[in-house]
Amino acid sequence: MEITLNILLPVFGIAAIGYAAAKLGWFSEQAEGGVSNFIFNFAVPFMLFRTIAKTDLPDSIPFDLFGSYYIPAIIVYGIGILAGRAAFGRDWQGAILTGMGCTFSNTVLLGLPIIVLAYGEAGALPFFLILSVHGLLIFTGTTILLEIARAENHSIPKLVAEVVRGLVKNPILIGIAFGMAANLGGIHIPSSLDRIAETMQGAVLPGALFVLGASLSRYGIAGRVTQSVFLVSTKLALFPILVFLFGTYIFGLDPHWTAVATITAAQPAGVMVYIFASRYGTAHALATTSIFLSTVMSVATNWLILWYFGV
Repeated sequence: MEITLNILLPVFGIAAIGYAAAKLGWFSEQAEGGVSNFIFNFAVPFMLFRTIAKTDLPDSIPFDLFGSYYIPAIIVYGIGILAGRAAFGRDWQGAILTGMGCTFSNTVLLGLPIIVLAYGEAGALPFFLILSVHGLLIFTGTTILLEIARAENHSIPKLVAEVVRGLVKNPILIGIAFGMAANLGGIHIPSSLDRIAETMQGAVLPGALFVLGASLSRYGIAGRVTQSVFLVSTKLALFPILVFLFGTYIFGLDPHWTAVATITAAQPAGVMVYIFASRYGTAHALATTSIFLSTVMSVATNWLILWYFGV
């Protein structure tokens, strides 16, 4: 109990400070954007580069880990689309964003701090293996589905070019790629570069949590409450339960890796759901309400899951 509280209190305490600062007008939306850009475009890529470059990678692709996490993710994504379309009467774009919200975890802002504080470096490998394809699969799949739903007259070559261009320019994927290249190539990181990456890494935890809290002050409850409750329940309960069951009983995953995968799946809906909603001009109320509710409710669900795994 005490260890669990020691993990969650700093995480949500820093987020609460960011929330209060934004509410009081001490942290403007422009400042939030600047810090967020620094965290996502620089600090996180350096952290990923350093961590992956210095991590002992498995000898083969961890299909058991990927299967334990991403088969449930596909199932939950499909449930979200069907529910959005059939139960809540959304068009295809709104239904697709419902599926994304049920699946896409806030891995960097909340998942990373909780995993690091709970498991230290031992939890880094399975977490970053999941993260290595998390955005790649969900962003790519969601983009393709939304583009198909939005414009049937787009040519396949144009659609593929847009997706590839977005992925190549993604700084997080760049950090992962350079880290993998250094690791697989046996390249030793110079001490000066390592110190830079280590210092940048230290900014990720407080910066990401502070920005998360500030962003929540601007989202709040915007509407679509019933659909949001469905989305949040699916994201915080069904998804992690399926990951736990697949990891434990189907793939026989190492219990430590099962715990990390389950905790990752149990994180609230990521801010990228709102960004996708803004980009495609639909489901804004669903995105903002779901992000707010899932983040608030994750205080209890994270505590329960950490307690279950004996952290």
